[in-house]
Amino acid sequence: MRNVLILVTVITALFALNARAGDDWKTIAELTAGGDAKEVEYSGAISKLKIECTSGSVIINTVVIRKGGDKLPFKVGARIESGKTQLVTVGDQQGVTGLRVSDDGRGTYKVRVRK
Repeated sequence: MRNVLILVTVITALFALNARAGDDWKTIAELTAGGDAKEVEYSGAISKLKIECTSGSVIINTVVIRKGGDKLPFKVGARIESGKTQLVTVGDQQGVTGLRVSDDGRGTYKVRVRK
């Protein structure tokens, strides 16, 4: 019986570690939609960007990735409802110095990145 309990404990721990390892998204901003475009400071490499609506409804028009003085625009054009996400694939890892998000709507959202 003791061996079974140890085995169950080990298996549970492995599942917990695996679940944490799979969530390698980093939240870099929590924003409210509407008004002017939002500047988000972030310095690091990213390959994907996820916009996660946390309340209401938001429209993400464009995301511009800044690389020093260079700008790399991504047209998104998506309405995102609360609890839903929109993924933007940047491609190979990009070393960025910041983002600019053009949005609309009446909601809040998180900007999350992945290397």
